[in-house]
Amino acid sequence: MFSATACGTESAETGASPTTAPAKSPSPGATPALPDTALITLGVQAGPPPIPGKVGISSAVKIGSDVYQIDCGLGSFNAFTNAGLVFDNLKSMFITHMHTDHTVDYFSFFLSGGYTARPGKAAVRVYGPGAAGGLPASRVGNDDPPTVNAANPDRGLTYTTDQLLNAFAYTSNIFIRDMGVRDIADLVQVHEIATPPGSDFRNRSPRVAPFPVTEDDNVKVTATLVSHYDVFPAFAFRFDLKKAGKSITFSGDTTKSDNLIELAKDTDYLVHEAEYSLDNAFFSNRFPPDYLVNSHTSAEQVGEVAAAAGAKQVILSHYANRIPGGELTDAQWIEKIAQHYKGTITIAKDGQVFEI
Repeated sequence: MFSATACGTESAETGASPTTAPAKSPSPGATPALPDTALITLGVQAGPPPIPGKVGISSAVKIGSDVYQIDCGLGSFNAFTNAGLVFDNLKSMFITHMHTDHTVDYFSFFLSGGYTARPGKAAVRVYGPGAAGGLPASRVGNDDPPTVNAANPDRGLTYTTDQLLNAFAYTSNIFIRDMGVRDIADLVQVHEIATPPGSDFRNRSPRVAPFPVTEDDNVKVTATLVSHYDVFPAFAFRFDLKKAGKSITFSGDTTKSDNLIELAKDTDYLVHEAEYSLDNAFFSNRFPPDYLVNSHTSAEQVGEVAAAAGAKQVILSHYANRIPGGELTDAQWIEKIAQHYKGTITIAKDGQVFEI
């Protein structure tokens, strides 16, 4: 049955001219032949609102037949399937933080993927945030903001998964009886990542050293805390691939972060979020005051982070091209990042495949 455990300590610049890596996006209706080891940016769209033709933030790392999913934005399970990946090969999932645009498709993997799970498939190990431990005051001038689920207003992945299992109990019970499908509860095992001492919902991203999350025959995963406005915890993850001898670091949503720079030291691939600008006026003042500068990294700052870390390649993901008055081009993003970083820069697309 569904189980959850706490997860603690389980065991620069390159000098080259900025370039873009070629996309290997799946053709419509085709099942792509994937490399043995690959990073797939399933979806790169930032933000909760649906954007026509775009997939929410989500990535997959494929190592042999094993698949590791990072974040589950809107449409990510369809994108996972379109990329030629199958639920039976999904080994682990990693959630950077509990914002909707990173979690909305989380349970779809189990509801839809679990429908065809083979007998004996091992539970998917899910790593991500535990409870925040408290809520911040309103940032938009409401002295008495409403509190959803006041008895449990700040829970993490264990509580969320349990509630989803309960909410979808009827359809699960019917399919178990009519089709003989697996009980979804047997297919998910949640591990809430323990946060370093001294961090909490008020002190969300103190300076900390990278800490271990999990390790198996394929990969060693470490994490750090990053700063994303009022969200706690918010994680960045680093995957060190044992056979390939390569590393992939995912920033999650973050401001420019010294913790992330340390985590990403000499990484081969830095998958980093960005807003083109952190000036609210650039977006017609549609965000609360100071939201952008306390939530995200500018395109120019991504270059600073990559250079400081000595990353060999930057892959921009979790970004929005549509801005008031037009749409940004890849060249505009690259120009900003390249102000401080001289390595390879790729503005990732939905379904893009990077052979590792």
